[in-house]
Amino acid sequence: MEPEKKNQHKRHVLIVDDDRDYLAMSGDSFGALSESCWQIYTASSADQALEILKTNTIELVIFNANAPTLDGARFLDSLCQHHPTLKRVVMTSTATDEKHTPSLASGADLLLEKPVSPEGLKSFFDRLCALSGCATPQGFQGVLHSVGLSDLVQMECLARNSSILELYREQLLGRIYIEDGQIIHAVCGEISGEVAFYKMLALAGGTFELHEFEQPPERTVNRTWEFLLAEAKRRRELLDLRAKAGEASSAGAETVSGKPAGQASEMLICSGTGEVLYNWRCPAPAGRVALMQIVAHRAGLLIPELQLGKLDRLEIQLTGGRAVLQPRADRLVFLRAAVNHADHEG
Repeated sequence: MEPEKKNQHKRHVLIVDDDRDYLAMSGDSFGALSESCWQIYTASSADQALEILKTNTIELVIFNANAPTLDGARFLDSLCQHHPTLKRVVMTSTATDEKHTPSLASGADLLLEKPVSPEGLKSFFDRLCALSGCATPQGFQGVLHSVGLSDLVQMECLARNSSILELYREQLLGRIYIEDGQIIHAVCGEISGEVAFYKMLALAGGTFELHEFEQPPERTVNRTWEFLLAEAKRRRELLDLRAKAGEASSAGAETVSGKPAGQASEMLICSGTGEVLYNWRCPAPAGRVALMQIVAHRAGLLIPELQLGKLDRLEIQLTGGRAVLQPRADRLVFLRAAVNHADHEG
């Protein structure tokens, strides 16, 4: 007999999905995992869910954004307007960065991949516990490729938890200290503070484990968790752009005849709106940006009209070298390469 569980607050949770078999399975699983401390309600449509919300004090709503019969955006908007205190979790087939931003901006507290395996349901349940303010299970652990580190940090902070998140890759790699929902310290190897936090957020793979909070030896982080996660995401995107620019650099380093064109002497990457994302030795960024925007605009007008297909890149022969421009929907890349004189002398 465990009297402390009898006195524990019963949480009312609503799951919305048009798959009735999944509703039954997930409802039974969450009920069992909570040891009957969760009262589970299920709905197969938005109308049914809204009726349940009218007559019951629901604290957490989980809904499948990919359900064909459920307009996820409209349903989320209705929840935000009429039930602002609810915790809102969006399930999707793939929880990519492209889906995170619009979902969170529209009012979701969390976006997670829809769990289908017993292990996935357990991990999903643990994250819901953290979000809804339940005590985080000590020793909660998992693999970082299936559970995003930014999601874990966000859950702990939204629930105003105090915990230590330890990261491993063969051995202990680093720790993130969270107190009352704010990140106060991070350490990764010999470095600490924000730099350590960003380094860990850039990890691909590894494992994690949550532990009971204890005061760190010092406080090295003073920014809000929202700022830190947004900055970590910006840095990841910049690294991706640099990697893509490296591919463009390799592609642009050969002439039409296939011979090397020489060493890259400058490179610039900007967004489609002209924001400079990466600048390496570019003496006149504004001029390069203007040139790339003109090329992208003219290509967008001429190529469809002339039915020429798609512009991969534009090569410009210069005195002492050449330039390669790559216009893309999400980025514009400018690369200038100096002539390899040894090749031309032959």
